[in-house]
Amino acid sequence: MKGKITKGVGGFYTVLTDDKNLITCSVKGIFRNKNITPTVGDDVIVQFKDNGYVISQISERKNMLIRPNVANVSQVMIVMACLKPEPNFLILDKLTAICEDKNLKVIICFNKTDLADAAKINEIKRIYEKTPYNIHFINAKNKAIGSIEDALYNNTTVLAGPSGVGKSTLLNCICPDFYLNTGEISEKIGRGKHTTRHTELLTLNESAYIADTPGFTNIDMSEIDIENLKYCFAEFSKFEGMCKYASCMHDQEPDCRIKAAVKNDEISKSRYESYINIKNEISSNPRSYKK
Repeated sequence: MKGKITKGVGGFYTVLTDDKNLITCSVKGIFRNKNITPTVGDDVIVQFKDNGYVISQISERKNMLIRPNVANVSQVMIVMACLKPEPNFLILDKLTAICEDKNLKVIICFNKTDLADAAKINEIKRIYEKTPYNIHFINAKNKAIGSIEDALYNNTTVLAGPSGVGKSTLLNCICPDFYLNTGEISEKIGRGKHTTRHTELLTLNESAYIADTPGFTNIDMSEIDIENLKYCFAEFSKFEGMCKYASCMHDQEPDCRIKAAVKNDEISKSRYESYINIKNEISSNPRSYKK
């Protein structure tokens, strides 16, 4: 019997079968022996054995995201808040870099527009207007989410972003039948209270899924090869091949076209600073040179 993993907790997995039934499955020991961990989004084969369902086969993955762990993704919808919490542009840029590295489409939503004034929204627009990404400014609390639902169909979409930005509230607008828990912002730390505990794949229709994921405050970038990082900032591609040195990493090298573009406001200074921060983070991690 074929199916797709929609949730995994404590070594047991919820599988949506092709005939649209949800069943709870354990995993064959062979996967543990091979150090293979089933994950949300996996297409699997399920067998009935010893009075229970067992995942006996995992199909080859098209791709795999790490934190949030989701397989076979077609796009990522990154959700940030305009305020409360203050948008963390480095976190956002790390997520877009990961998506570029995985060749995944990016959609960016800035939620809680009711809390931000025009100056704040314009600041955000200036940072991302030179990227190729679709940027949406929404107010999920008041169900003002525009046309973002249209982008979800015929896709497996991962909803990602820090805690407290309103991912679950947005999902309640998109999928009101799921009644997802929402939480307040912690006054002490200025972040959400992690109301989403586990990644879960929700079904929108026969050809569309959306994954709700736990919030986070840090992202491991060691999966990206440092030599490929410059290709993970999409707006850099316009200036590819224009630096003095073909191997230019757009940092300390002279006659760098990317640095000139930042100076000329052709590339956002904030985005460039994120690139340098990520580059330094990867450089300090020995695992970044494994490829």
